[in-house]
Amino acid sequence: MNQLKYLIHTTILFLYYHLTFAQQLPEYERFRVDSVFESINRSDMPGCALAIVKDGKIVYERGYGMADLEQGIAITPQSVFYAGSISKQFVASCALLLSERNLLDLNAPVQQYLPDFPTYNEPITVRHLIHHISGIKDYFKLFEKEGINYLNQISREETYDLIKRQDALNFNPGDQYSYSNSGYLMLAMIIEKVSGISFAQFVDQEIFQPLGMKHSMFLDNASRMIPNRAWGYHCTTDGEVENMLMRFDLVGSGGLYTTVEDLYLWDQNFYNSKIGGKDFIAQLLTVGKLNNGENLKYAFAIVKDELIGHKLIGHSGSLGGYRAQFMQFPEDHLSIIILGNFSNFKPGERAHDIAKILFKSS
Repeated sequence: MNQLKYLIHTTILFLYYHLTFAQQLPEYERFRVDSVFESINRSDMPGCALAIVKDGKIVYERGYGMADLEQGIAITPQSVFYAGSISKQFVASCALLLSERNLLDLNAPVQQYLPDFPTYNEPITVRHLIHHISGIKDYFKLFEKEGINYLNQISREETYDLIKRQDALNFNPGDQYSYSNSGYLMLAMIIEKVSGISFAQFVDQEIFQPLGMKHSMFLDNASRMIPNRAWGYHCTTDGEVENMLMRFDLVGSGGLYTTVEDLYLWDQNFYNSKIGGKDFIAQLLTVGKLNNGENLKYAFAIVKDELIGHKLIGHSGSLGGYRAQFMQFPEDHLSIIILGNFSNFKPGERAHDIAKILFKSS
């Protein structure tokens, strides 16, 4: 019965895509893009949702594989995935919005907003948190050391207390770059202190609602329902698919549930500046700097890079059974957005493959 349901569902989706978005991408490019996902475009596998954006429009979008294997529900562009560290772009953006309103000083020590945070030899600023140069130990590594399973629900209070109990930093603030989820957890807490409302409420009010991102939310309570959720999975070396259930609901370092269509709306804000204005976008793309004057590739939760001669900005995301990639080529007005629902999936590699297909065709 589930197989029949899948066939009917995918037939309807096939017709929908090919009558709407698919025709905007040449047939030979569609074929080559689909071939990138051929191994997961099955009724017995989890997979991913894809959106390709060109010149302000979605020129191709579709789902590959299954959102819910138990119920026989296929992935579509409307499927909601956990986006992992892509979440950080929204946290950094909220901090910048508050900074522009003179409500948050990015150069202030974190104790100005979190007075219970310990002091070390050198001050840690809010800006240090944004660029991962604070020296604060990553809480996932602390979880591992303490034998805590991150798939379980862990309170923010417990996590923050664990961060505060550390006797030393990994290095003096500003001396090195070292990715720290702890810094973004604290950044979300600072945003709450300054705004007077929960971080989930603030980002919804300031970004999701104005941009029309109706299917996006920061999950700060694992008990909440998420319509159209794609469940997370793990594929074993024997080819078996296992559930990878997750009750993780810490926000800041992650926490974003969204769709490729909603991320398209966010993607377009980099061009139309609906949120924050052009100065805001310029600030978002300003990279951090070490104490020795060296520039990083990491801006406000946006990595600046290059691929086959094309300037690239974006971020990846991963946790539990979810993997995600947001990749934008600003000078080409091209973006590739992939959200996947199994831990073995490598969306960054798939996005690179698609970019090479499209650039070779142009």
